[in-house]
Amino acid sequence: MSKVAWLKNRWDWVGHHPTLVAVLIIFISYLVYLPTTEYTKQYYDAEGYWLFGEKYFSTGRFAFLSYFNAIRGYFFPLLLAPLTRLSVNYGWTVMDLCRLLGAANAAAIFGWAGPVLWHTVRGGAPVSLGRRLQFAALGFALWRDYFNFCLTDFPALLAIGIALIGLLRGRGLASCLVAGIALAAAVNMRPVYQAAIPAMGLLVLLPAVGRPRWWGGARAVVLAVGMAVVMAPQAYSNHFHVGSWSPWVLTSMPDEPNLFLQQLGWGLEMQKYETHVGQSYPLASMRFEDQRGKALLASTGLTTFTEASQYVQLCLHRPWRALGVWLRHLFNGLDIQYPTPYILDVYALSWPLALLNYGLIWSGLLALFVRKWPRMSGAWLRPGLVALALLVPCLITLLTAIECRFLLPLHLLLSAAVVFGTAPLRWWRAATGRWRLAVLASYVVVVVAGFSASASTQRHLALQPRHILRDLPFSDVSADDFLPAPPPEPW
Repeated sequence: MSKVAWLKNRWDWVGHHPTLVAVLIIFISYLVYLPTTEYTKQYYDAEGYWLFGEKYFSTGRFAFLSYFNAIRGYFFPLLLAPLTRLSVNYGWTVMDLCRLLGAANAAAIFGWAGPVLWHTVRGGAPVSLGRRLQFAALGFALWRDYFNFCLTDFPALLAIGIALIGLLRGRGLASCLVAGIALAAAVNMRPVYQAAIPAMGLLVLLPAVGRPRWWGGARAVVLAVGMAVVMAPQAYSNHFHVGSWSPWVLTSMPDEPNLFLQQLGWGLEMQKYETHVGQSYPLASMRFEDQRGKALLASTGLTTFTEASQYVQLCLHRPWRALGVWLRHLFNGLDIQYPTPYILDVYALSWPLALLNYGLIWSGLLALFVRKWPRMSGAWLRPGLVALALLVPCLITLLTAIECRFLLPLHLLLSAAVVFGTAPLRWWRAATGRWRLAVLASYVVVVVAGFSASASTQRHLALQPRHILRDLPFSDVSADDFLPAPPPEPW
């Protein structure tokens, strides 16, 4: 066989195995990149999860009931538990193990789950290797340093992706069992995904072609069994430690304030929340204050909410002000200024990343609103339920002290719509001059509006405003009068 023929065969093989090739390329790329970052340890939530994983062996051998935390499910620490043994018994560093886990997570999401879910919902030809790598490149640019840390955001999203793929592509009951396990795992890692359960329940009941009517009910039962496999240990742990048989992660201990109610108050007080771990800012908590939201909370005479009905009544009495708070949260949750959850240099220049991000948001809006959509029909049902499963949890987080990672499903959906659902060069060649001018004008409007809105938020950073177009280090301002708030728990 000639060298040319051999190369052609290899290229054909790559073209027929885009998932495997993409996963390998992304995995190796992150393994090479992550050790070059400046991080040397885990912080706050990430460090907490690692320590939780160690607790399973705190008696000298594995004991499930050795770990309990009212607001942290057991599942993710349990996944980390074997890695903690590698650190203790074989000298692997915590950072190396977390980076290995992060690289695998990135490869699975960008190389497999995202493209496969898009293809499953939209149909047509499988997503090519080139588009998978473009999707991964966007993810790398915007989220790359998240994969240094053992946080639940990406693992939980991967679990939701596995559950949706299992329900949509699986032909038998085994796939429903896997989907139930994955869905419950996502809910245990991030309780906000409880909001995805109704859409997933409807999805499993949809009639399958060539199956009898009772098939949907059978699938629902198996899905519930799969969920029970993951939720039963949580119920057992809750009962052993606090006397509750609830299968859900508790939001607080019986005698402590409810975390979600606290988050509702923080959500009114802050436009955005970030976490600082370097030397560029006096506090770990980066609170971007919301003066209008604070005034709204002050109008109730409360410092925090003790019942959800208090928040509902406030929103009903001041609907437009509440809507303003949520819209600011929506923008700020999408406004990625740092590709990391733990910021080393608060005042570093961030406009290049912001410009890329605003371009992505603009492209995503075009992909959703400019293209020709088919008329509403039964074919919309499955895509609609998938969208609800991914986006309803994002809507709930808009009520809280927003962080960019809370809107991760929405952001990756925009990225997928741009990379997998558009052909910009083909459209540009076919468009008239008037359409081209309108598109360019809309891009300028979105970018200018994005920078303007972001600048407004950055001016409200506590202690000292931040400028996204200039690198202005923190001045010598006393922080004695400011009390650092504890970092909001992931929700």
